[in-house]
Amino acid sequence: MITRFKKPLIIALVVIVAFFALGFRIDHPQSGLKSALGSAKSSLAIYRSVGQPSIGNKVLVNLPGATADSPALGIVLSVSSGKVEILLDNKRQIVSEKDIVGKLALVVPFFGAILGVVGL
Repeated sequence: MITRFKKPLIIALVVIVAFFALGFRIDHPQSGLKSALGSAKSSLAIYRSVGQPSIGNKVLVNLPGATADSPALGIVLSVSSGKVEILLDNKRQIVSEKDIVGKLALVVPFFGAILGVVGL
């Protein structure tokens, strides 16, 4: 019975290690854009570091002065001289380029709610 679960578990582990080796990371957003499947807080964000954000990128960003709401999911509206204007759900905020954690690759809904119960 245990051997039946071994192969899928090993495959999942290899895929996760490969994604981490390629530069992908996972984080639990605390605020930001909502999707049809729920709020950002109830999701997990899979992202990859980005050097220079560009207009239209969906990004994970640390909000200066709002550690309870960081990281947040947002969309880049404009980029100029090291400053980035981000759309976060219903407000716009200007942050530094260094506050951009990475470019969003995938949102996994509902798993963030489980992590929130655990306290992560």
